[in-house]
Amino acid sequence: MLSKHSLFPVAILALFFQLLLSSSCLSASHLLLQDRIQNGGYIIKKDGQIIESLHEEELFIPASTIKLLTGYTVLKTLGEDYRFRTRFYVDKNNVLYVKGGGDPVLTSEVLLDAVRTMKQHGLTKISEYVLDDSAFQLESVTTPGSENSSRSYDVANGALAVNFNSIAIRKHANGQVTSGEPQTPMTHMAREIGRQLPSGLHRVNPAAFDLQGNLPSHLRYSGELLHELFKKEGVESTLQLRTGTVPSTARLIHTQYSSQTVREVVQSCLRFSNNFIANQLILVASAKSYGYPASWEKTRNLLENTASGELQIPREQIRIMEGSGLSRQTLATPSALLKVLEAFEPYRDLLPIKFDAQVKSGTMDSIYCYAGYIESQHGPVLFALLLNQTRNTRDQLLRSLVRKIDLKLIQTQQHKTIYVK
Repeated sequence: MLSKHSLFPVAILALFFQLLLSSSCLSASHLLLQDRIQNGGYIIKKDGQIIESLHEEELFIPASTIKLLTGYTVLKTLGEDYRFRTRFYVDKNNVLYVKGGGDPVLTSEVLLDAVRTMKQHGLTKISEYVLDDSAFQLESVTTPGSENSSRSYDVANGALAVNFNSIAIRKHANGQVTSGEPQTPMTHMAREIGRQLPSGLHRVNPAAFDLQGNLPSHLRYSGELLHELFKKEGVESTLQLRTGTVPSTARLIHTQYSSQTVREVVQSCLRFSNNFIANQLILVASAKSYGYPASWEKTRNLLENTASGELQIPREQIRIMEGSGLSRQTLATPSALLKVLEAFEPYRDLLPIKFDAQVKSGTMDSIYCYAGYIESQHGPVLFALLLNQTRNTRDQLLRSLVRKIDLKLIQTQQHKTIYVK
């Protein structure tokens, strides 16, 4: 407890820190140490005012921080409660037609639910699978910016794709190949890829491997997985796959809705920074805006029109190739990203927490970015930090910023004692 003689110094200390918290004090040039920024820029906004910035009008590669714009655009276009649909049809010859709707979270578990439902509806035999991917007509097989590596972040997109268009495979020391996850049965395609892998547990992009047949890898995998699930449930199934569209004579037997709403999918996308999910989302949103089929051109138009129209970002401050940030041709200024943050603020609870900040990261080789919100005593502080340099100093900079923004006074009711955090 403080003595009477110590009240005056404490009052002076309190006044000092109150001044420190004012906007004029926060606008000091040392909020971020600029010697840790060799090639980059940032902008910080508090109480409606820009309190500090560096190279805020220069273009940088934003990497996955551009997913903030994608998430905002999708939420506004599709609505928070929208669910994606995958439709199943059957004809008189027991041909099963599967029409993809771009569901980003179509997984083995979801397909198993669909299989069981169709069995309950009387489906006992499948003579052939026709895989309808016509909701997307993409100008390139790979995503813009993808190197089509075997890594799962490099996967392609498609209207009918399962398990984030990646395959989990375990290659044992004796050469045996098994499924890398218990909920997913082995397929011929997984075995074919597994023989090309070293020992260990892998999650791979199937399009990166030399495979038999002429079906696109995502369609072949979807068809083979359905075949294995139907067999597991006791449905007679012939592994005969082809692409095609649903004829008017086929009967709708089941519509499978996505397991998550758009709001939940966007949250997962931001938390795990999944490139496949981000582009599935924006492709479907672009088709809703401009009509099916979805395309990369429509995706770019939707994102650019949202940025320049609704958010009033000058077109010279943002350049978008796709919705995930995978492409190094996607560019944005810190000022542009700040406008995105202002629009995204109602959804900021969807972001993960790091160093007491709600933040979206963006990471590539020599690209280290953060954008998000810090809750201060007087409301949220918005920040965008884009580093395009070999030295990764973003964690140091973010920790420093949080510490300086979060400096505040706490007075306990019990002792009337002032503490400084």
